[in-house]
Amino acid sequence: MSVHLSNVVSQGLPPEPELLQGVQVRLIKESERPRFDDLLRRRHYLKNATAVGQALRYVAEFQGQWLALLVFCSPAFHLKPRERWLHWSAREVAARRHLLAQNQRFLVLAAPGRWPNLASRVLKLSCERLAQDWQQHFGHPVLAVETFVDPQRFRGTCYKAAGWQRLGSTRGCQRDWQDFYTDTTHPKQLWVRALGPAALKHLRAAQLPPHLAAHERPLPPACPVATGQLFSLWQCFAEQMHEPRRPKGLRHPLATVLSLIALAVAAGSDGPHAIAEFAASLNHGQRWQLRCRPRPGAPRQCDVPSERTFRRLLKKIDVEQLKGVLVGWMAREDPRRAEVLHLDGKVVKNAAPAPAVATAPEPPEEIPAELQKPKADKALTLVNFVTDQQRLVDQVAVPANTNEEAAVAAHWSSMDLAGVCVTTDAAHTTKANARQLTQGNGADYLLILKGNQPGAFAKAQSLLGGAFPPSGPHHRKGARAG
Repeated sequence: MSVHLSNVVSQGLPPEPELLQGVQVRLIKESERPRFDDLLRRRHYLKNATAVGQALRYVAEFQGQWLALLVFCSPAFHLKPRERWLHWSAREVAARRHLLAQNQRFLVLAAPGRWPNLASRVLKLSCERLAQDWQQHFGHPVLAVETFVDPQRFRGTCYKAAGWQRLGSTRGCQRDWQDFYTDTTHPKQLWVRALGPAALKHLRAAQLPPHLAAHERPLPPACPVATGQLFSLWQCFAEQMHEPRRPKGLRHPLATVLSLIALAVAAGSDGPHAIAEFAASLNHGQRWQLRCRPRPGAPRQCDVPSERTFRRLLKKIDVEQLKGVLVGWMAREDPRRAEVLHLDGKVVKNAAPAPAVATAPEPPEEIPAELQKPKADKALTLVNFVTDQQRLVDQVAVPANTNEEAAVAAHWSSMDLAGVCVTTDAAHTTKANARQLTQGNGADYLLILKGNQPGAFAKAQSLLGGAFPPSGPHHRKGARAG
């Protein structure tokens, strides 16, 4: 759909060797844009001068006379032959696609029968300068180019002569807008070319070299749950959660929106905007498993909720009920009893702390007073109890009138931890916690002691000394146990 051979310019041109030697390719001036577009609309068989995304327009000329027009623009969204050629996964396509360009239009004005090598010469000259021009105009390089050739009109001979490679045929679909495609039942030939000897090697690398990695686009996190398990999550929300929204005007089921929120947060998304980006990054198979709203007029395609929908629901949902459903679903999907349990405290930015609870159980008396006072910069703090398999077992929201250490100490007695090894950071290393875990819960522990508790730290140093394993001499090879 790019190349077209016309027969407009044929007067006053020298023989081919001289013409090929003198032809030059340059970017058009802004004042030349009307003439450029008019020629494409009148002479190119597609009758269209519109370019998609970022675009550069070139003219090939000899002594001021225009011989050919070229348009390079952003590449196609999805091309399986191209992805196979580059060895790209779906996520690599989204992160690196902008490092490609597409020769969207190529109009040769001079008669091809008289100058048969002109088209390939123009292609070679334009590809030699494309990477530098693209870097200068758009701030990032391009390493390869692609184009489509209509086999009912041309054979792609000029591309082959210019060093391009034919990868095969497309499926006959053309993009209307982002994820919307129209089936034209008219496949095109896909041709590609790497711009430079190392370009293809760089594009295929698992990690881009530093000078290119800086241009790799950040992506939403990957879905943390296998596609086959998504429907069971949706089903749990559908069966156990109650709809807090008014029924009028609802477009997306409650279970669908909650499933997307839970998956996004589990993947590391922070806030409604990041949740919306995560939802948009899911493929249509994943969306179907979550029963997203079918897209009108597009079979097997689904739409996801907007950021505004996520924001409204998050203000109304019962968080304790939501936590219970998630914990229950994780336990059902992974019924193995936990062997290791780790405390992971998270401060939620721009969120007010949990309400103060006057009747909350008091922490043990042995918890130092400084570890029971609220912190000055209070925000919503959540303490997750997570297994070594990243399964959430429990969660505590820290009330405003206390802090993380005291809230956890008061929560131990309500947990079943028999036979479990509990690990925490140094803030939870107190005698009261150690006693509760071993004698009250029947658990083991691995607690860290640091200088933030100077009294206990100094006492441990005086009692244990430097010979305590594994840091002392008993850890050395050949040492005898005492």
